[in-house]
Amino acid sequence: MRILNWGDRKTMKKLLLSAAVLAIFTGGMTVAVNFAAPETAVACAYDAQTPSAALAASLPQVRHGDKGKHVLALQLALRTEGYTYLRGTGTYASETLRAVKDFQRKNHIKDSGIVGPKTWHALVATKPPSSTGGAPGSIEVFSLRPGERNEMKVSMLTHMLFRIHPYLTEMPTNSGDVYGPELQKIVRDFQKRAGIKASGIVGPKTVRAMDTVIAVSGNWGC
Repeated sequence: MRILNWGDRKTMKKLLLSAAVLAIFTGGMTVAVNFAAPETAVACAYDAQTPSAALAASLPQVRHGDKGKHVLALQLALRTEGYTYLRGTGTYASETLRAVKDFQRKNHIKDSGIVGPKTWHALVATKPPSSTGGAPGSIEVFSLRPGERNEMKVSMLTHMLFRIHPYLTEMPTNSGDVYGPELQKIVRDFQKRAGIKASGIVGPKTVRAMDTVIAVSGNWGC
């Protein structure tokens, strides 16, 4: 069953998401997080042609005092490197600066605290392409308004939020086909951290921000 009409371009990431939705329908929440599907091998093979270096090269310079989705992505990527004291606030403050400088020193980069090409490369380009989703910006965007009923869209949103810290443990047990208050609360929290107006309305800006955060932190998975 195909409910959404987001264009005819069939990217491999779209197949990954579709497989996850199928897992949600057939196997429950645990399967959705650690799903395996026939499309997975195809997606991984595709991603192997699109190195994570392409994503790293697309990221802007980030420095102390900055805010927004790239800061949030940086913080969650550093969490995966062991800097688990970073909460993912979306604000580049003192704790983030401490983590960045330490990461730079460990990777033989000048510890300026400025996250530029060398630091992004060390942090992102070394990740398996399957975990970063391949080419940046390749996800199919969608929109979802509070109270809207659409099982496919709600499942897609849920699948993406699963992969962003700390929402795995905060997701409602059964969202069904309604974009209800519990999911809206989580989306608004993400929007605040990503520097987006916290309206709870899911649109292209929110979807692309989620994609960036998941990709940079290496949580797309295969």
